Amino acid sequence: MFANACEHSRSGQDPDGRVVRTLETPVPGLVRVSIIDDGTRTDAAVGSLPRVPCRRTRSEWEQAERGRGLLMVGHLASRWGFRPVLDFPFCEGLGTVIWAEFTLPALANGGVR
Repeated sequence: MFANACEHSRSGQDPDGRVVRTLETPVPGLVRVSIIDDGTRTDAAVGSLPRVPCRRTRSEWEQAERGRGLLMVGHLASRWGFRPVLDFPFCEGLGTVIWAEFTLPALANGGVR
């Protein structure tokens, strides 16, 4: 998620770009990772909202050098998504928060690790 923010947002385009990482445990057994970037890139060919890549054939996946990051997040996380940093129309483009939640079964059930 961090690499995607650097690659696909203004954070990686601007020499002063920022990417903020947060880690929290809102309830026992749940870890939430959030990445906050500087918003959509200005060169529209590269900039986009976070999304899992379109379908590819087996051969295309074998040849692809990129495009697996959010696919892996989707498979490993219990839930994931994205939202604007501020959800007001006049604040559009200020940045994106992408988050993923991971369940730790032993801890969620009261077990000790």
